[in-house]
Amino acid sequence: MAAIEKTGHHSWKLGPLCEGCERCVRGEKLVVFVTGVCPARCFYCPISKEKKQSDIIYVNERNVKEDTAVIEEAKASQATGAGFTGGDPLARLDRTIRYMKLLKKEFGKDFHIHLYTPFDLVTEERLQKLYDAGLDEIRFHPKLDDDAWWDRINLVRKFDLTIGVEIPVLPDKVEETKKLLEYIDGKIDFLNLNELEISELNEEFFHKIGYYTKNMESYGVEGSDEAAMQLMEFVKEQSLSYPVHYCTCTLKDLVQMGNRLKRRAENTKLPFDDVDEDGLVTRGAIYNSLLPTVGYEKHIEHLGDEERQQELKELELILKELKKEYGLGDEEYFLDLHKPRILVSAEWLVEHAAEIEQPCAVVTEYPTWDSFPIEIDFLNGILK
Repeated sequence: MAAIEKTGHHSWKLGPLCEGCERCVRGEKLVVFVTGVCPARCFYCPISKEKKQSDIIYVNERNVKEDTAVIEEAKASQATGAGFTGGDPLARLDRTIRYMKLLKKEFGKDFHIHLYTPFDLVTEERLQKLYDAGLDEIRFHPKLDDDAWWDRINLVRKFDLTIGVEIPVLPDKVEETKKLLEYIDGKIDFLNLNELEISELNEEFFHKIGYYTKNMESYGVEGSDEAAMQLMEFVKEQSLSYPVHYCTCTLKDLVQMGNRLKRRAENTKLPFDDVDEDGLVTRGAIYNSLLPTVGYEKHIEHLGDEERQQELKELELILKELKKEYGLGDEEYFLDLHKPRILVSAEWLVEHAAEIEQPCAVVTEYPTWDSFPIEIDFLNGILK
């Protein structure tokens, strides 16, 4: 077997990466969060309090209300594939299948789709439906302390799917994990080990059982790296038949998400936007009554149609005056319908902010659907 190698993206591998991971590392995968509902209820689940066991849908950072949003976000982020996750996508199987078919119809058979699921809801009938919908790769998430359903992995061999197991590395469960690694030999095409991470939801319980972050800059759990190396060495020493990839928190945040943000920024940037090497966007913003203060993001998310339309109507009048006063061309401004505001170049706004009555700011944001702010610098005395 090949040697254990450090990759160029803050991870380790024993053999090649699977197709889904290759595209994910390049930032090409759309993240389809089908639902937060899941029967497994793993104690280490890292999803947010807002999403856990809630039947909500997100595609990347976009809360989905209509199916068209799935395609729009895939195009905006220049995705070549999608990863279906949750919760458990099988808990909302009809929705999962609908989105898979939608993406395959729009982008073709080469649009690569992988899916994560525990064994709880796995049946041959459900696997058949997923396969018929266009699933390319499935990643099972077995429980280490309960092998009762491990044999369900054999059901998937009837289908032409790439089969993987993906689990977090629990530092104190190395021997239990080895039993699983031996069991899946000859049954899977790849194994993904993920660095165990502390989240806001599981932090208190983690501390009770002795899990702490490895340093102040990371939410990766101390000992997870070392345990992963032990498990990879075990696979190599036992000559088990599958390749292994150890995915770190750094890879997920800096590489995978970073590359996805860069792709989206390049594709969606406005003519006057300044995009840095990390994909962050800097621009000028002119507001009316809805200002980016405490609670702004949640207010925008739950903004009623009537309030939104009134705000946009008033911004249109402001924009009309700005165009008349400064002769702004069509590519020099943008009326943001999602976050009601007028966007212009940061350089232009710095020059003219003192002359404008409305609140003005230079903002640095993620190039995501929600334009999540990193820094807001008000220019004309308001909120300073």
